Amino acid sequence: MANDSRSISLLDNGAFNRRDISSTNVGELRNELDIPADAQVNVNGEVRLNDFPIADDAVVAFTSNNKVGG
Repeated sequence: MANDSRSISLLDNGAFNRRDISSTNVGELRNELDIPADAQVNVNGEVRLNDFPIADDAVVAFTSNNKVGG
C-alpha cells in the first residue's frame, strides 16, 4: 500500500483536533506521539491495548495519572 497514513481525531487540550498519523495500532501510536507507557489510551471511547488497530477517523484520547501533591 503506497499510503499508510490515516487521519484521527485526537483529544488535545480539551478539544478534538484532526491529526494525520502513520501508526497502525495503539503501540505504534504511543511511539509516534510520545504517549507515556503508563497512560491509558482510549479509541472510540474504549480503553485499548497496544495491539488494537487504529482505523481511519478513529477518536483517540489518552490519560496519565502523574499528578503530585494537592
